[in-house]
Amino acid sequence: MGSPKHLLTGDNGFTWIENSVKLLQPFVEEIIFSGAGTVPENLSHITRIPDVPNFHGPMTGLLAAMRRHPDSCWLLLACDMPCVSSESIKWLLSTRSSSSWGTVPRLSEDGFLEPLLALYEPQARVYLEELFASGCPRISMLAKRAKIETPIIPDSISSAWCNINTPEDLSQILS
Repeated sequence: MGSPKHLLTGDNGFTWIENSVKLLQPFVEEIIFSGAGTVPENLSHITRIPDVPNFHGPMTGLLAAMRRHPDSCWLLLACDMPCVSSESIKWLLSTRSSSSWGTVPRLSEDGFLEPLLALYEPQARVYLEELFASGCPRISMLAKRAKIETPIIPDSISSAWCNINTPEDLSQILS
């Protein structure tokens, strides 16, 4: 993208990370940022934890958070998903069940798993630790485990699971 994605500015004049914080606040007790990097001054009060060292990918942040707060359920939201809405969060939270260790949605019956806007219960840490120990950095592999639900995302909110990796991706969602 040429610059940190979380610091890109949305149509409302706020950065993507500021918009994410505003969106999540009604749904969670606490927001925690993982990893290093600059954040806007008005978000400097938010707790930050370092990613798990010597490993790469989004799984490092989730595993670090689970190790720090092992009894918490985690609503994971990547910084490069600017189309997330309250409706998408409400739907994701509605999928939570006492028998599940997490919810990793998918866009269609045979579609890609979407682990970067997902729910992870404390029990899922067992699976994450196994993936970490095996050297597998792909958080999507977690969804292939028992007790992880993979519901199909309703079409009306599916754009929330669109992550932006290139200027072309951004242009596409803006058009």
